[in-house]
Amino acid sequence: MLAARVLVPVFSFAINVGIARAYGAATLGVYIHLLALLLIFQAAASAGMNLLLTRELATRPEESAAHLGSGRSFALLSGSVATLAFLAYSAFLLPEDRLLSAAVLSLTILPSAWIATQEAFFMATRTHHRITVVSLAENALKLALAVAAYLLGAGILGLCAGIAAARFLALGAGFVLMRRAGAPRTGRPTLAGALAFGRTVAPFAVLFALSMLYFRVDVLLVEALRGEGDTGTYGAALTLYSVVLLLPESAMGAVYPRLASSFRASAESYAEATLLSLRLLVVGIVPLSLFLVCFADRVLGLAYGERFLSSATTLRLLAVSLPLHAVNGVLGQALQAARLQGAMLRIVVLGLATHVVANVVLLSRLGIEGAAAALFLSSSVVALGAARCFHRNVAPIKPGARLFGSLATIGGPLVLALLAPPIWRPAAFAVSLLALSAGAISFLLRRSDLDRVVQAFRPPKLTVAS
Repeated sequence: MLAARVLVPVFSFAINVGIARAYGAATLGVYIHLLALLLIFQAAASAGMNLLLTRELATRPEESAAHLGSGRSFALLSGSVATLAFLAYSAFLLPEDRLLSAAVLSLTILPSAWIATQEAFFMATRTHHRITVVSLAENALKLALAVAAYLLGAGILGLCAGIAAARFLALGAGFVLMRRAGAPRTGRPTLAGALAFGRTVAPFAVLFALSMLYFRVDVLLVEALRGEGDTGTYGAALTLYSVVLLLPESAMGAVYPRLASSFRASAESYAEATLLSLRLLVVGIVPLSLFLVCFADRVLGLAYGERFLSSATTLRLLAVSLPLHAVNGVLGQALQAARLQGAMLRIVVLGLATHVVANVVLLSRLGIEGAAAALFLSSSVVALGAARCFHRNVAPIKPGARLFGSLATIGGPLVLALLAPPIWRPAAFAVSLLALSAGAISFLLRRSDLDRVVQAFRPPKLTVAS
């Protein structure tokens, strides 16, 4: 599972690097824009159903056939509606030269919704290694087909066709593995089953769709306000940011469930496990953030070539947002586990509104650096909102106040760095780095924290009956 979470974005990053080096920033911008649109509509189709379906399959396995049938009925309905919506959006709002590529990508929306039901089954039955293998194979195939599209001169259209082919093969492989894992047979999809499941999944769906929009709206706004060239340049920095972010997040995705399971005695102990996970994540991600800030130009040059060195400042600004983004992931997961989806939804809406407004204001003034600054502002809003909600409803975050306070002080230097003459920007970045370091140091792990991590992963002692 951990390998898949790390390798899948690496495969995507490799494709982006290949496009950038082979075709340039403008073509990369077209591809990133199309992919951002696709992911939003795929999120609307899957509607976060895997979260609800996993819970239902795990808690009521005797009703697995009924749950899977309802989930597949809903997937068919939501996937069809999302596909039509994507095609309508493309027909009215996309340039003519992108319509065929968008139409090919639309073929992946319905399969993505069905794959969400497969993921739920494998997670509920604790056989997630099966879907992990499928995911790795799909992304490896996409990379291979991307190379083939380049060699054949098929361009973006060939790449989109490869993405669609890999998705259909993943869907077929998932069905085969489900049969081998003993998945129950389900009846034909029904509208009644789809609507019933839809009413239950609605809170998850709205939160999931808005969260995906939050992570992709900056790309859409850069494309709309700055053009495909800037979209490609911004996308290059954003892709590197996403890959780096996924390293500690993937590790925490493996650690957090084990920590949480070791604190099942009470809500207080679960909150303690969450705060411990938060401390682990912050300590792990700050060095990565500092590395990107210091060596952004070298990393960009090595990955994409000298043509993309202009996005070095953008990558530095994105790197400063890394700790906030990672904190949001842990707190968001904890709030949903505490059944505070409504509160989390309000926080995401506020963050999304901040993200859109800040992008509109800063993009026209500062270019793609403004988009990176907007991400920092919106991430700060979400982090403070999630921390406040966790503090009031789950458990106090008194030690964490120092962390959030330190991270919040980065905003001032960042604004100064953007608005000040270039000669003053290194000093502003230095102040930001000091704030980041202070936040990490104030939240360093105690010896007792490390002992708890070791205890969570220590095998249980075997007792021998006398």
